[in-house]
Amino acid sequence: MAESLLQVLLQFQPEAPEVKQKRDYDQAARNFSAQVSNISSSHWQKGADTSSDVLTVLDPTTNSIAYAFALRHRIAGIVEKRNVPDTLKPGGALWNKLVKFLEEFDSVQMRYAGHEWRKLVDYVEQIARVMGSPGLAIAPIRSAMTRLDPTTGTFTHMHLRFMELCMETRSYNAAQEILDNYIHSIPTKIPQHVREGLEYSVPCADVATSGEYIHVASGHSEKVTLSDLQEYYLLGAMAYLGLKQFRKAQQMLEHVLVVPTANTANGFMLEAYKKWVLVSCLVHSTDRAIPRTANTVAIKQVKSASKAYEALAEAHAQLSNLSKLKVQIKYGAEIWADDGNTGLVNEVLVSQMRSYVSRLSRTFSAIPVSNIANNLGETPDNIAQYLENMIKEGHLNARLEQSDKPNTGAVLRFFLDPSQGPLAKTEKQQQQVLFEQTLRTNMLAEQVKDASYRLTLTKEYVENLKRVNKKQATGGEAMDTAWDDGIDAEEDIMDDMH
Repeated sequence: MAESLLQVLLQFQPEAPEVKQKRDYDQAARNFSAQVSNISSSHWQKGADTSSDVLTVLDPTTNSIAYAFALRHRIAGIVEKRNVPDTLKPGGALWNKLVKFLEEFDSVQMRYAGHEWRKLVDYVEQIARVMGSPGLAIAPIRSAMTRLDPTTGTFTHMHLRFMELCMETRSYNAAQEILDNYIHSIPTKIPQHVREGLEYSVPCADVATSGEYIHVASGHSEKVTLSDLQEYYLLGAMAYLGLKQFRKAQQMLEHVLVVPTANTANGFMLEAYKKWVLVSCLVHSTDRAIPRTANTVAIKQVKSASKAYEALAEAHAQLSNLSKLKVQIKYGAEIWADDGNTGLVNEVLVSQMRSYVSRLSRTFSAIPVSNIANNLGETPDNIAQYLENMIKEGHLNARLEQSDKPNTGAVLRFFLDPSQGPLAKTEKQQQQVLFEQTLRTNMLAEQVKDASYRLTLTKEYVENLKRVNKKQATGGEAMDTAWDDGIDAEEDIMDDMH
């Protein structure tokens, strides 16, 4: 190379006047990435660990594209499959540089270096696994995902890999930071409106959503399938179950059930349905409704393979018959264990006991704990401890107190006024809840608006619009939403994903 490596790597300066315009920035970033990608591997190892080391001179936040290439080549030059050098071990100099970069890179520049971004994130996971500490990869990967896409709403293979790490290490709280964000896009071919130079014409545009710069050709992700998406939602549901956030878990399971399928259920749907039946008992008690958008043929298949779960749900629906539920749970003990659902089944039993206690507040202002114990077939001490836990966990607006009457023991006293008791909320707390809900709703509305805009630019939408206009002009029906002749809707969707 006529110029030194460092001179080449410093050519692209994102704050330079000549790249202030978005199209100029886009062209310069593309040209620079292409130029740097042609540098041979041997050049990247020169000057390593010296004062002129490019990893020392370059700023990872300002020269993110160049730094990503340099870091990736440096690691590739020394890493081995089963032998991690000291500098790459957690706490080592190169590991620290890798983690620091994933936490601080310029998100716009990384839209133009997708292959490098993906490889560096992969290295973090590989190193952590080889070292026997996969949990060490969770924070860096989460940082890399949220910096590239603050919404983490475009599904990539890294979503699934991240969730697998969280489940392996039972890091449910870490998983929630990603799970709470809605998936609004799946990487496909280069979006139509990007090719045509319309509104979101360049990846660096301020208005660009992640679905515009994370696609099949961007390099940020391996190919993803609908099965990958189902597995992600299933693992996400399990994480929410670990956090005892049952309503969110139910929503995740429903996502698995409504994924398009060619009239055939898969293993993910079967596992999701079994858990969905149990979680629905916890969330809606007796009200269980299959999502209307689920494939009816596939749902019939999973229901026929889940008869024990259906029977358990029917027993749970009989709120006044706790003994029947206990018999059903005991009868299917081997099934719950084989499916890994024993803990969730126990939650269903606890839920019915909780419902029984909660219904007492409609009739009594106070009731002896011994009476509750007799009705539930438990000892007063066990029920007293159970009631204490219910109160602490926010499931019961009541308190336990000792009765003045002899031989009565502890008494459960309900707070009938919602402004009193452990569950009472101040006006400020109620306002905060409403404010947070409004923020979530507005964010989702923007994502729906963007998805609708992108839909209007697809080939299928344009062709359908032509058919509608033609029918209206000839006095035909006002609306025709049929797919092209000979194309199966579900099959077409599945083909696009492979």
